[in-house]
Amino acid sequence: MKIALFAAVEEEIKSIKDRVHLTGIGRECATEAMLQFIQEHGNEDFTIMNIGTTGAHSLPVGSLVRITEIVSGGAQFLDHPMLTDRLPIDTPETIDGKLFSSDCFVSPHVYSADFLQHLKKTADCFDMESSSLFSIAHHYGKPYVSFKIVSDHLDIDIPTWQQRIHSISPTLCDFVLHTLDKLNKLDPVILL
Repeated sequence: MKIALFAAVEEEIKSIKDRVHLTGIGRECATEAMLQFIQEHGNEDFTIMNIGTTGAHSLPVGSLVRITEIVSGGAQFLDHPMLTDRLPIDTPETIDGKLFSSDCFVSPHVYSADFLQHLKKTADCFDMESSSLFSIAHHYGKPYVSFKIVSDHLDIDIPTWQQRIHSISPTLCDFVLHTLDKLNKLDPVILL
């Protein structure tokens, strides 16, 4: 099985950065990075694994989340739900969650209190790249899985987020390495 690991920024995955393709923050950056990768490797069979941090309204900071569905902010008229694939192994250390992916940080500084209340009913966690990565994977027929670690409760600024990810990144990286090891026992994992 070939796995192509993607994360937004190096700080999220520092100890495994040599195995991960960085997209940059936001949907445009993620689209550009994924399209470039597909141009180089599109004829190969692989699963895209998106990893990184996520904000959440109630999941505890440090929780590992297996994303089961993505809701794309501003794209309510898709002809298919954004349902993610599953790996052929169990990940009991994760919580299943629905992710809202938008063009900006989900926070009270950006969205109204009413919209944030609506999001609490719509999604468990939030990021800025997943909908683009999923859409391109879906378009090219590539399986897509995503695991995120909760970094905040929509209550911190970017400098605080940058400090926090230093403390939670090792948990995410250990989970990814453990998951790849379990996959390798089924079938040799080749990282693209």
